[in-house]
Amino acid sequence: MKTSFQVDNQFLSAALKNELAQNAESQTPENNWLTKIRSYSYADFLKQNLPTRKVEHWKYNELFFLTQAEFSSSPLASRTQSEISDLTLALKNAFTVVFINGQYSPQHSSDLIDSHVSATPFSQANTKQIELITSSLSSAQQSTNLLIQLNTSLSQDGLLIEVESNKKIGKPIYLFHLNTSADENQICANQTLVSCGTGSECQLIEHFVSEKCEATQLALQQSVVHLQENSQCNHYRLNLEASTSMQVSRALFLLEKDSSLNSFYYSEGSQLNKTDIDIHHRGKNSESNLTGIYLPSETQCIDYHTNIEHQIANCTSREVFRGIIADSAKATFNGKIHIFKDAQKSDAQLSNKNLLLTNQAEINTKPELEIYADDVVCAHGATVAKIDDKAIYYMQTRGINETRAKKILSIGFINELLDKVENEALSHYLKDQVQICLSDIK
Repeated sequence: MKTSFQVDNQFLSAALKNELAQNAESQTPENNWLTKIRSYSYADFLKQNLPTRKVEHWKYNELFFLTQAEFSSSPLASRTQSEISDLTLALKNAFTVVFINGQYSPQHSSDLIDSHVSATPFSQANTKQIELITSSLSSAQQSTNLLIQLNTSLSQDGLLIEVESNKKIGKPIYLFHLNTSADENQICANQTLVSCGTGSECQLIEHFVSEKCEATQLALQQSVVHLQENSQCNHYRLNLEASTSMQVSRALFLLEKDSSLNSFYYSEGSQLNKTDIDIHHRGKNSESNLTGIYLPSETQCIDYHTNIEHQIANCTSREVFRGIIADSAKATFNGKIHIFKDAQKSDAQLSNKNLLLTNQAEINTKPELEIYADDVVCAHGATVAKIDDKAIYYMQTRGINETRAKKILSIGFINELLDKVENEALSHYLKDQVQICLSDIK
């Protein structure tokens, strides 16, 4: 069935409305709880209209493409293990979880038996797991990004990944998302929930890749990571889709008492990558470090909206994003820190720096502080600049041509953030990727 979007205050075509209703009715009695979540999101979604530039969250994004195309639901395409392996990162002894067109593919994924890590589809969850999923998804409800609500409605299932309490997982948990090529426009949806048990420690890597094709691929995705008391998670999210791909996604982190999150983002390549990042400090002494790099080129568009909520006292957050925008590309960064009234002794810092390589490149940056407590330490700032001509001239006097000088200065601009990647294999991969991405600088 085709999915099309209307502009006359009807976000979904009648055909898609019927499809969503039929999907909800097709759930078995055992999965009635999942039907309720999807139906609630579906009903709330239908109350909304197609967002325009007058909506703050979509101020710098064009949704014109939605009304100019029809999308078919992406099937679980067949791929051999070798075809999957050719695209995945060279990570040593990683627990690999594979998604193809948004759907969990157990035959391509690692066996997690006796590994202190488990992967359970929502539809196979037991009573205790259902309570965990329901609680986390209820916390994930939001109204700012309608396409994430659509993702919840379209997702036939989801995947729960649990890290056992008081265990330090030595191997990375590697979530590999592949969107396959097709002859017609496709839409896929994915929901992933990661629960880090009390006192646990893990490394989580999300890697998004798409095959090149003539048609347009629209991926809707949401990850919810719940850090229980005294747990630690090192999280990496890489968006490396093809130029015909579009992804609208959300990453939500729920931080309980004494938990610690280190989260790193890298994005380049796709036609549109719009990522919402929400971090909720819900327990005292929780700590978050958020780092991101975006490198759009040609006519690509990358949009990051971050929202860090200090809901309780004595929490710390650090946020640093840097972007290099080339050609006629466009980037948006909207970073918000929200300090609640009772969140005394909060310490929050936010920084966004951008480098424009051409006169046609565009960046829209908006750091925000919303503070309701009076005993806090907070700061935010943003800069936009071009490469210093004097620095280029200095390097030319030392025998370095202009093109290479620009590349060296650009890499130096983000190299500090790349050094924060603790996984050695991932660090080498990203540094090579940056070299390739910036190789066309003129």
